[in-house]
Amino acid sequence: MQSTINLSLPPEQLSLLQTNKELLEKLIAMQNNTVWLTTEEAAERLKVSKQTIEAWRKGGWLRYVQGGPKLFRYRSDYLDIDVEKKLGVKAFLSPLTK
Repeated sequence: MQSTINLSLPPEQLSLLQTNKELLEKLIAMQNNTVWLTTEEAAERLKVSKQTIEAWRKGGWLRYVQGGPKLFRYRSDYLDIDVEKKLGVKAFLSPLTK
């Protein structure tokens, strides 16, 4: 059974709620378009070895998600940022089309 509650809010609070809703929708859209890479794909994207990716991950400067004991995924946009931050150079990586 669903209930409905009617609230009366001042215009500035309604505006704030609308702004928050729009920001959340943008964040969800961005997350849904995020490309997640395996260790092998990350190594190929950065043109380094799989062992280098693993060393960088273990060194704590690549962000990742762990889905199991040996299952790691890397967000492609985070890889770009992390490499630029660590190496101090602009990563000239081609955009992904997945």
